[in-house]
Amino acid sequence: MLSNFQNLFLLAQADPAGAQGGGFNTLLFIPILFIILYFIVIRPQRNEEKKRKTMIESLQKGDVVITSSGIHGKVVEFKDNNESVVLAIAKDTNVTFNSSTILRKKEKEKEA
Repeated sequence: MLSNFQNLFLLAQADPAGAQGGGFNTLLFIPILFIILYFIVIRPQRNEEKKRKTMIESLQKGDVVITSSGIHGKVVEFKDNNESVVLAIAKDTNVTFNSSTILRKKEKEKEA
């Protein structure tokens, strides 16, 4: 049976390089993780934001849009250098929204 001192002696003789062999792997792991996150999360969000921005810039009077709060309305006019949009949401009811609240343009329904 080994005493406590003999156990400590055997542990001290163990290969120290094996215990520290993760430094380079850790340094390599961080950039790889960032690259994976970029292609999975950041890049698709940027593409969606670009599409949304071009959609907002291409809005014209008469387009039917949906705001981020779920309000459907028809574009009546633009204010403040296209920073604001006036939407007709009911008969004789116009509401002004920030252009950034426009979520999407509703496609015109095909008539049968």
